[in-house]
Amino acid sequence: MTFWTHTHPPMVELNKKLIAEYEAKNPNVKIEYQSIPNTEFGTKMLTALSTGAGPDIINMDDNALRGDYIPKNLVAPVDPAGFGKSSVAGLESGYVPGTLDGAKDAKGTLYGVPSEFNGTAFAINARHFKDAGLDPDSPPKTWQEVIAAGKALNKAGHKQAFNFLYLHSGWYSQWFQTLANQTGGAILSPDGKSPALQSPGAKQALNLWVELARTSGIADPKTSSRDATVPFQDLASGTQSMAIVYPWAMEQISQSNPDTYKDLKVVPLPQVDPAKPVSRVFAYFWAVSNASKQKTEAWRFISYLAGQHDRWLGDVSFVQPVTGWEQSEPAKKMPFVDVISTAYGQGRYDQVGPRWSEVQDILRKAVDKAVFDGEPVDAVLREADEAVRRSLS
Repeated sequence: MTFWTHTHPPMVELNKKLIAEYEAKNPNVKIEYQSIPNTEFGTKMLTALSTGAGPDIINMDDNALRGDYIPKNLVAPVDPAGFGKSSVAGLESGYVPGTLDGAKDAKGTLYGVPSEFNGTAFAINARHFKDAGLDPDSPPKTWQEVIAAGKALNKAGHKQAFNFLYLHSGWYSQWFQTLANQTGGAILSPDGKSPALQSPGAKQALNLWVELARTSGIADPKTSSRDATVPFQDLASGTQSMAIVYPWAMEQISQSNPDTYKDLKVVPLPQVDPAKPVSRVFAYFWAVSNASKQKTEAWRFISYLAGQHDRWLGDVSFVQPVTGWEQSEPAKKMPFVDVISTAYGQGRYDQVGPRWSEVQDILRKAVDKAVFDGEPVDAVLREADEAVRRSLS
């Protein structure tokens, strides 16, 4: 069988170990594993599966699954027998309610199980905060407080106080929806069939992005790291003082830059309205290509991967949302487990629709025009809204 993923070094390392173990226990099985550079991953995977030439097993984010792979019939429904279950309901009962929704179609059919489930949090460099006369035990609770802290950090010599990552279209939609969830905006309408980029909430979200990234002056977006393999390199190197983060990011930093990791503190995500906190969750799912001729064996291998909850959490900081995950020994050793657990309760999946890859590309162009070129938010969102409408028609 063939198995493709994006590139995240701790994940790749554990995947290789688990493949070797599975092959040793199943001598009749050979798994060809390929990790694809992150900047190429989305396009290469979608193209390969669309032509029937892709891998048997994929690992894909929930937006792409619901926006492209499931509507285009590129992935197969979950086979509960591969997990030793008599029904999908029996499989779902082992997961925290709602966490599998990122791999379901409108009818509720399930197409994958999560390799990672991510809540959104915030990281601050406590040493930088002390340099600026700020109390790291009282982190920013609002985005305006982030800006105020950023200006103090700038004065203390930390010129890259806060930055977004500008890696590929998926990251752009990720950041936008994180802000839009707080402002009441969205990329698409609730049914996913029309654009919503001219709504007041969408405009407020992009205006906030522009303020944080451009007009406040707390950092230069052009200096943000563009290495998608180590996306949080600026935070890890001590160059950046504050960042939106996920559990896996902290594990990668702890491995690559242990000295800086000691200075970092994970805190709740800043809010537009801290009295009504809302966040964003996203997940990656293991799924099976509809073109695979080895679906049964593919689901059995996925069952093996999905059964290693403690190893994924302990070695990679990938939370698999099985019931009671936060009581596991690796979770108890995670210093910020309470922050992440709270973020899950405040989060929701993005609303997606058909032609999602095209929609994300359109949004990226709009953000680039507003953030990097200084074009008016109303104008770029009006243009993007029209482009999305044409794409969906």
